[in-house]
Amino acid sequence: MTQRPETARPRDEAALAEPLPPDRSELEAIGRQLISLWELAGAAVTHLDELEVELVTWPERGLAFNHGARPRWGEATWAQRASDLAARLRALGQVPALVVVEELDRPPGLADRLLAEGWLEIGREQVFWTRRVGVVPHLDPALRIEALTPPRIADYEALEREIFGLSPTEAADRRAALERGLAGGMLRAYMVRLGEEPVAVTRLLQGERVAVLQGIGVVAERRRQGYGGLITTVATRAGLAGGARLVWLSVEAGNEPARTLYTSLDYRPALTWRRLIHPGFTRGR
Repeated sequence: MTQRPETARPRDEAALAEPLPPDRSELEAIGRQLISLWELAGAAVTHLDELEVELVTWPERGLAFNHGARPRWGEATWAQRASDLAARLRALGQVPALVVVEELDRPPGLADRLLAEGWLEIGREQVFWTRRVGVVPHLDPALRIEALTPPRIADYEALEREIFGLSPTEAADRRAALERGLAGGMLRAYMVRLGEEPVAVTRLLQGERVAVLQGIGVVAERRRQGYGGLITTVATRAGLAGGARLVWLSVEAGNEPARTLYTSLDYRPALTWRRLIHPGFTRGR
């Protein structure tokens, strides 16, 4: 007999209990998974024991894929560690950059300390989480939801490229990363089609106790028609059904339409991560 999963939204809305916020182990799992997203996109991740930081590198792919992450620095050493990281990235011909998750990385208040030393903040995102599946209204009966399989990788990557305006020069690397992720069992991805027209995509990465959605996107001519909410709900359900205790996603600061959408699907704020760069760097120095 088919049974509803424990994570399914009750049919009686009054039966919904307020979910518990993420505990420390779940927040730490989110922090580790954030790094996995860069790796699955195509970057290399190396732990630098001497600098107590993860080094994310993907030459010629810009700040999004070349930076330090997950610093675990002491009160007496953080300034020197930051300086040494900047020197390491300079030696690689990259802009010295660091991603700081405010609630996890050490020492506490690291981002603000770096700002006081002259570093510049160039980006900020908010992590949202949920433990239950939202509800979306019934849409067009011609809709079809496809799970990504290897023969469809090229189609999927091309749709991502169209939606997010990605460079075609990186297409082969992205396809290879998708293939590795699917083969390793860590990554799933979904595409929504309206008849034969592909309209929306998202990736789902299952991790330790948590799952993350990335690359939620809808083609320009189909936005604000419910497809973003639909594919988010489908992937959220898949993540919880796969054993995750919560599902999370990250929203860029200032993206109010996205915040409104995910909040309507019962996603709630958790962590904030900030991207900072060292001042005074000129490429080629």
